[in-house]
Amino acid sequence: MRRFLERTLGLLVGLALAVAAVIWASIVLALAAAFAIVIGAWLWWRARGLRRRAAAGESVVIEGEYREERGETRRLEDR
Repeated sequence: MRRFLERTLGLLVGLALAVAAVIWASIVLALAAAFAIVIGAWLWWRARGLRRRAAAGESVVIEGEYREERGETRRLEDR
């Protein structure tokens, strides 16, 4: 009889720990999802102004020239 009680108690404790682990994992996953949504919404809100300015043609274009040098590569470390 004692062995039956030990096994039953072990089973109940194991089930309780498994349920607690699932609940804990669900809470952590929900918090991570909420954090990701908040960060994504903040980034979307910040980029909204850039999209509006680009659509209105108010973006700043810096014009310049470039040249391509072929041959020996100069590095800052070689100075």
